[in-house]
Amino acid sequence: MIRRMVPQVSIREEVMFKEAHVPWRREMVVEVFKSFAKDGQLSKHELKAAFDKLGSRWSTFRAWRALSYADANQDGLISNDHEFKALVNYALECGYEL
Repeated sequence: MIRRMVPQVSIREEVMFKEAHVPWRREMVVEVFKSFAKDGQLSKHELKAAFDKLGSRWSTFRAWRALSYADANQDGLISNDHEFKALVNYALECGYEL
């Protein structure tokens, strides 16, 4: 009887991948927030959804903090260019990664 030689592959063999930490670029963060600003403004609920998209573990907290940080006229919305820029800066400071 002739036995075929079959290579043995161990289940323990693992392929190691180097983990890459790639931060969100400003342009990408801007696009995420714009995609949730259907009426040109961002509410707390829209901010929460945007922070979910960015990968936040605490999106409700981040939405609240973002409004505290960026909502200059305190109307509960990110509603002008100045506030939007402050919001993007806040999100970038959070250090989200792709």
